[in-house]
Amino acid sequence: MRYKHRHDQHTIASRSARTRFIGIANADAVITLGFDIVTSNLRATRMARTMLCCMLLLGAASLVVSCRPSRSLDVRELATDVYIQVARQDLVLPLIAMADHASSGYSFSLDRKGDAANAARLREERLARMRDPNNPLALDQVSITVRRYGASDFNSEFPKLCPLLTRQWARAACEGQDDATPAALPGNRFTLVDLGQLAHQDNWGGHTCLKGSQRKPLPRGAGKAVILCPAMVFGGDTDEFHTALVRVRADLGAVWTVWRSDAGEPIEAMATREGKAITLFVETAIGKHENYTRLRREMCGLRRPVSGDSMPPARHSQ
Repeated sequence: MRYKHRHDQHTIASRSARTRFIGIANADAVITLGFDIVTSNLRATRMARTMLCCMLLLGAASLVVSCRPSRSLDVRELATDVYIQVARQDLVLPLIAMADHASSGYSFSLDRKGDAANAARLREERLARMRDPNNPLALDQVSITVRRYGASDFNSEFPKLCPLLTRQWARAACEGQDDATPAALPGNRFTLVDLGQLAHQDNWGGHTCLKGSQRKPLPRGAGKAVILCPAMVFGGDTDEFHTALVRVRADLGAVWTVWRSDAGEPIEAMATREGKAITLFVETAIGKHENYTRLRREMCGLRRPVSGDSMPPARHSQ
């Protein structure tokens, strides 16, 4: 009996030891399994994060590549004199001064090489049509900017542009030697238009009238400017931006944006002053013959008032 009792105790103890061992083993297994699960989750999370980062980087790279200019700008091409007509008036100016035509454009095509080739071909065809002084290309409108053309943080070739320009006003503006002309003309751009076609258009180089607003009658006399209508501009008060118009000569006019300036210049005075500057610029700078002496002399008296707000605020057409 004692033997049997001792045997039973040994059996119970052995079973208990085995149970504890199995329990410990199971606990280790559970811990190991849990560790594996956690490790697996961490790896999955890291992989997901890595994949997300790669996708973002690739997307950003694709966006950067797809938003690149269709091709590099050729300064010789930009310095080329072009011959155009607006409202049957002959105009001569460097391509760089034509705000919309001088831009190289941006490619959003999946076939970037093909898109760039097509853009280059169309650009060359258009430029070829504007190079003939005996057959100027007729346009309904053209936007013009006068600024320091040779200054560029993105193209090291631009400083080479200035000596290639044929007209004195363009070289002076390019090199920053003439501060009167850019300071007298509108700060951003102005658009030469055919006043005979004005009734059939509602956007002139980005200058538009506020929807529902009434246009004022066109001025009859050459050099006369009017506030045509409130301008449609994002982020501005209703009375802050206005579209101005001047009759340069015959049916050739110009449209641009004037604004409520902190310099104290009323919008009507700004329109009158800049209208005179535009008329003078067309007559002495971009006609068939340049008269830079007169341009420089008379522009000095048409410069905008000096203040911290001497340039227009950022504007975004709606």
